[in-house]
Amino acid sequence: MKVQDSNVFRRFWYVAMPVSQLDAGPQPFKLFDEELVLWKTPDGQVSALADRCCHRSARLSLGEVVEDRIACPYHGWEFNVSGQCTRIPQMPDHTPGSSCRVRNFQAQVRYGFVWVCLENPLADIPDLPEAVNDEYRVIQEFHEVWDMSLFRLVDNWFDLAHVAFVHRGTQGDITRPVPPEEKLEELPLGVRSSNLVRIANRSEGQAYTGISEQETVRDREVTWYAPNCRKLRIYYPNGLHHIIFTTATPLAEGQILFTQMCIRNDTEAEVPAEAAIAFDRRVTMEDKVILESTLADVPVMPDEKPEQGMRADRAQLMARRKLREIVEQHDERFRRAA
Repeated sequence: MKVQDSNVFRRFWYVAMPVSQLDAGPQPFKLFDEELVLWKTPDGQVSALADRCCHRSARLSLGEVVEDRIACPYHGWEFNVSGQCTRIPQMPDHTPGSSCRVRNFQAQVRYGFVWVCLENPLADIPDLPEAVNDEYRVIQEFHEVWDMSLFRLVDNWFDLAHVAFVHRGTQGDITRPVPPEEKLEELPLGVRSSNLVRIANRSEGQAYTGISEQETVRDREVTWYAPNCRKLRIYYPNGLHHIIFTTATPLAEGQILFTQMCIRNDTEAEVPAEAAIAFDRRVTMEDKVILESTLADVPVMPDEKPEQGMRADRAQLMARRKLREIVEQHDERFRRAA
């Protein structure tokens, strides 16, 4: 299964772009084959509309914001944040009817990004209390395109068995390939995994953690918010909290928009943001090389041939089962076949 195979995945929130990008004017964005225009009013209200004028189908993303409306570049028709046409310059005394509109979609600003949901959402955008806690700082890390499947990334978020091999240059130890046991908790729309993990702490990691020993232990908790968000909470023995929040937006078959931030309870003087980003970049790029080599299709549904597995795959299999349950419960096409 690929994320585009079921309409239920249109009912979740996805990051589109940094909200600051809208300062330059309306911006195009495509999600699940829906062509959108994202724009904001002078008071900061963000809107997501279909990127076609209802008059002669010109792209609204080529237009401009006029007060609290977006104006079509072709004939100047103006639309409000809900998609209703409010002014036709060629007919100044005419009030456009309710049918004179373009489709609007739900949009929110959270953590510095515009999030979009195409249908009635099944869940809220994940809450990150640390992001608004004065004892923490937020560091924006990545917002870039990866050529891989969203569901393969979900596998990776829970995969402790790959660390010794893929991350041998940063935090893995090839001589200890057996991952520690983990505690698993099934959530209504997700999975949580927690355990203690011993990792290598080489020179770059020492600068990142403030720990001088060659090894250290992570108190690790991963919370997956189906289908596309992950919060990795890491507590170190010296009191450092390093929290990684990652979200992926499906752009096409085998292509995602990868967005990540980290949240830390230290200061810029202790560990510069540049150093934190550099280490997370090294680790992330080790994953990226492997993940971009995997197949986009992931066996989730009962009629798909399963892949071989091992005991360390328990969390991944729980996540795949959760995806299957979401599809079967909310997509009529698969419910009939279930």
